[in-house]
Amino acid sequence: MKCSSCGAQIAENARYCSYCGTEARADAQPVYQQPEPIIHVHNHYYQQPDESYSKVIYMEPQKSSKSRLMLLLLFWFTGVLGGHKFYSGKIGTGFLYLFTGGLFGIGLIVDFFSILFGSPTDHDGLPIKWS
Repeated sequence: MKCSSCGAQIAENARYCSYCGTEARADAQPVYQQPEPIIHVHNHYYQQPDESYSKVIYMEPQKSSKSRLMLLLLFWFTGVLGGHKFYSGKIGTGFLYLFTGGLFGIGLIVDFFSILFGSPTDHDGLPIKWS
């Protein structure tokens, strides 16, 4: 709870304020702290260190360690078997492609355009870069 005299935070069962020495009243309201501001930066959340911190930080978006060129090559040679899905870390989808022949060919068409013109992601949701 808060001291009615100085506003300092004191223990619930304290009889006197340890900062100013005044007697704590029973009708004093408990202290509710506001939650710390949260900054959203490219799929990651960071808590702001203190209230006086107002500098805006720009962070480069994280990218996957996987290569889109390797993903394209695996798609070309093992697409029906789901090799590109296993490479990107999507094991469940890889087995689905393996047992259904690339989702009966429809998944292969979607993946081809996604790899070339879209932004394929790995199992962590990070975009796979060209290299």
